[in-house]
Amino acid sequence: MKNLTFILAAALLITVAVVVNIPHKFDPSQEAQMSNFPKRIGDWEGEEIELRESDYAILETRNLIMRNYKNLTRGETVNLYIIYSSDNRRALHPPEICYTGGGAGTILDKGVINLASGFKVNKFLIENKNASQLVVYWFKSGELSTYNYILQQLKTVKDRLMQKKTSGAMIRISTPVDPKNPEKGLNLLKSFAQDILPEIEQYVP
Repeated sequence: MKNLTFILAAALLITVAVVVNIPHKFDPSQEAQMSNFPKRIGDWEGEEIELRESDYAILETRNLIMRNYKNLTRGETVNLYIIYSSDNRRALHPPEICYTGGGAGTILDKGVINLASGFKVNKFLIENKNASQLVVYWFKSGELSTYNYILQQLKTVKDRLMQKKTSGAMIRISTPVDPKNPEKGLNLLKSFAQDILPEIEQYVP
């Protein structure tokens, strides 16, 4: 049974790799621009975080935003990162790869949670010697919003085969937390998510 599961998983990955490399025409001028995502949302005001040219080279796209949003009423801050690609699935990957690959710390308490009513996302706590961060993320591809990376990739395959638009995005929000009281950080992310989810539906197609 384990051998069969391995074979099926390998076959799926090979299929994805082959199909997404089929030439597919798209008009870059029609690509949604993440820079248009609002900097002011309710009581939250965003401040841009500059990335290095080497970061853009690794990500293979400049169509992304990384901002710190501060709540002007409560003074709390969360980080929002959205990366979008019309035709490059390699730009979208689970952020654990970047965190662990960059030596940012140890990933703890990984799982799936409800960020909003009926809306599931991935969650993990990353801890290092100096600080800890609570991170949640999900993928969006058209009308599909999912925590499941494989499901998002399968939709890309289906859209490519049908010669449809193959755009996708990864949305990540995070905040520093006290490992002894992660619920406070989680409640903050949920509060922020309630305000930005309608904007994501509008600006991240």
